[in-house]
Amino acid sequence: MKLRNFALFTSLILAMIGLVSASLASDYTDWVAKGYRWSLVNGPYAYTSEADAKKELSRPTKKPISEKIHKAYYLRPGKVVFVVGADDTAGLSKIRIGGVVSDLWTATKNLSTRPVKNAVGKIEMPNMEGAVPILTATPTPASRLH
Repeated sequence: MKLRNFALFTSLILAMIGLVSASLASDYTDWVAKGYRWSLVNGPYAYTSEADAKKELSRPTKKPISEKIHKAYYLRPGKVVFVVGADDTAGLSKIRIGGVVSDLWTATKNLSTRPVKNAVGKIEMPNMEGAVPILTATPTPASRLH
């Protein structure tokens, strides 16, 4: 009888863990649908102008152009950003980052639709302190930049 109770208890615990995991996954899906992404890169790869971001993409070396133009913001892995537009032909995304007044441009390949852990091993979420609040409606294909 004790073995049966232990098996029942264990299966209940596993079921609760599964429900919590499914709940978190759906939260991430909802955030991605609203326009949130996570940064994959570490360095000055968010530019104030689209032209500077395009120059960065066309450079053959990996040394960031920001060392010459001094108009870039640092992205770090796991930083949550809000995508407000995109230039699909150039492979760029226009983003908002908490604490930065103007919108920035970065390569779309620098962003992930899957959560990325930050330097302390946590996943940043849009509802965390310092994260970007949704200030405008979710971008639609018609509102994307061309």
